[in-house]
Amino acid sequence: MILAQRDLADFWAALDLYRDPFMARDSVSEFLPELIAAYGNTEALLAADFYDMLRDVPPSAASFRAFMADPPNDAEQFHGTASWAIGPLLGDEPDADGALSRLSGAINRLVMQPNRETIVRSAAEDKHAAGWQRSTRTGSCRFCRMLAGREGAVYKRESALVAAHDNCKCVAVPSWDPDAPEVPVYAYVASQTTSKMSPAQREKHRARVRDYLDANIPV
Repeated sequence: MILAQRDLADFWAALDLYRDPFMARDSVSEFLPELIAAYGNTEALLAADFYDMLRDVPPSAASFRAFMADPPNDAEQFHGTASWAIGPLLGDEPDADGALSRLSGAINRLVMQPNRETIVRSAAEDKHAAGWQRSTRTGSCRFCRMLAGREGAVYKRESALVAAHDNCKCVAVPSWDPDAPEVPVYAYVASQTTSKMSPAQREKHRARVRDYLDANIPV
């Protein structure tokens, strides 16, 4: 991840940001597929090796090799990310650092996506796996802590997604504990992808999540 951020910073520094932000946007859109593919494939390989290493430890058994997820490769998504990232350049006082911060957060999420999906897909296809756990770190946001559920809780449904925000540090970890509790039903609902929702549906979904966080998850 550090190397991806370094390459992004080097690329960003070479752009003529203030003369034509929209040309910078198009350049970023063209650069993202190469960057995400290079480091996303590495993350998928690391996750697959991690899964296979853990599976060699009892009580797992039988022959199995982890599934490797592909990096995201959606030109429309990359263009949308670049368009959103350059927002701070379009104000009365252009903020290149603010734009780079936005883009860096998105890069973090996109590069880590194959890592998380590799674990989730592998656990879904592995008949010896009980599911997968969302592992948070100290200081994780309320949204991540809600999705993680109580300690040891697992996602068991094949359709479960690893909901991640920009700069999210959560990882997915396989579980072979047949007695592991399942995460709350609401976590499945909250983790639904919003990319195919209309703007109104997306805002309604986010409002429900915010209300649940306020009522159930301490700050």
